[in-house]
Order: sequence, then C-alpha cells, then structure tokens
Amino acid sequence: MMDKGAVMEKRRAWTARGVMTEDDKAIVRAVAKNSSFAARVFVTGESHASYLGETAVQLLEGINDTLYKNNAGQEPLFVHTRDNTVRMLRFEPGVAWRCIHPDLFIELVKQESDRLHVDVDPHKMDIFDFYGEMARTIRIQTSEHSLPIAWKDSGIDDYYNAIYLSCLLIFGKPGYLDVPVAQWFAQPKVADWMAGVDYRLLTAPEIGKFMELETLYGGIQGLTNPELHFIVDLYQRSKSGSSAAPTFEEDKKL
Repeated sequence: MMDKGAVMEKRRAWTARGVMTEDDKAIVRAVAKNSSFAARVFVTGESHASYLGETAVQLLEGINDTLYKNNAGQEPLFVHTRDNTVRMLRFEPGVAWRCIHPDLFIELVKQESDRLHVDVDPHKMDIFDFYGEMARTIRIQTSEHSLPIAWKDSGIDDYYNAIYLSCLLIFGKPGYLDVPVAQWFAQPKVADWMAGVDYRLLTAPEIGKFMELETLYGGIQGLTNPELHFIVDLYQRSKSGSSAAPTFEEDKKL
C-alpha cells in the first residue's frame, strides 16, 4: 500500500469527528487485530449494526466500559445510535487508518466499496476520507459535472439520496439536512439505492450557473443556501418533467 502520509490530501475529512487520543489509537490496533468485522467501523467512523454483526457491536460497546475502568477517560469512543449504527465520537481517518495492517485496510475498503456499489480502489486513494474518495471515483467514471438521477416516479427517499450525493459530487460539500456524511451512507437503504443509481451530465446552462456559484461560494467550507437551492431546483424541474437532460450513457452516444 502506498505511503498515505506522502500522497494523500491533508484537508479535513468529511468523516472526521473530534481528535483521537493515544488510547483511541491503541483500541483501533487491538480491535483490528482481533475482529475484522468490528474493524469495519474504522473505514468511515460509523457503520450500521447489521453490517458489523451482533458480536462486533457488543465488542465495540464493551470497549467504553474498559476505557472507564482503566481511567483512560470518561468519554466513550463508540455510541450505538437511534439509527442502529455504531458511531465513533472521535475519528480521524488519517490517524485510524495508520493503525491498521495494510492488508486488512485494503480488504476493509473493498468491503465498504462493495456495500455501496462503487469502485473505490484502495491502491489509488488520494484522499484521507472514504466518501471523498468515493465522490472522486464517481466523477472519474461519469464526468466532472454529473449528478445522480431521481426519476419522476421516485419516492421521497430517492430524492433525498440524489440531492445528498449531488452536493458531494458537484460542490464537494456534505451536510444536506444537517446529516453527517458517514451517518447518511451507513444506512442500508442508501446502499440499496446506490446499487441502481444512474447519472446524467449537467447541461451547458446548468454548468454556467454552477461555475457562478463556485466562484462566489467555493471558498466557504459549508454548503450555502444558494448552492443547496441550485441542487434542489435541478430535481424539482426534473420531477415536473421540464428537464430533458440525457443520462451519462445517452450523452456519450450523442
């Protein structure tokens, strides 16, 4: 595996939460050594319980008691959320990933890629963030200016998923509906949607508007209201039937 410290981008990862301690690093090393299922959480900092398995969930939850008993801190490292995910309260992918054996790390990334039906190559990762790398991979495979399609008869969840992913692909900004990126993509229903998603290219006028917004708001880390309104409007027009933009595959044939 490549020297991540030398090549990967140093921007703050979308999945980062808090600052990991030395005790946290020791836990990552121990868990990765003893349970490849529990170690799945170390790719993004949050995984659904059904993906980890009951034994792995119990193992991670039990670590909090160990931390407390060993006076390593009263703040837990793992929490079981109401969405039935296990979330790390302190997660820095650039730190956690270095604590995992390279062979296991490659396997974990492949598993997460398979779960979300994307082709992230762990040997070619440029970003210390799985979902940032996922967005980069999708842009390479489709276009720099592509967005997922939500068909006119799509349910509301499909529209939310399409809008969330579009914010990542077009503006490189997570946080639609104030939901962190790892929390969003940890859900099995989102992974199911990713299995069948198709993409289309932005039209020339849409690209022009995007470039205008990028000039005005690209330097702002968070998603701005004008950027969000732009994305939502793309889907509102598509839903009303006024948008006839081709899919990515259709566009290549034109």
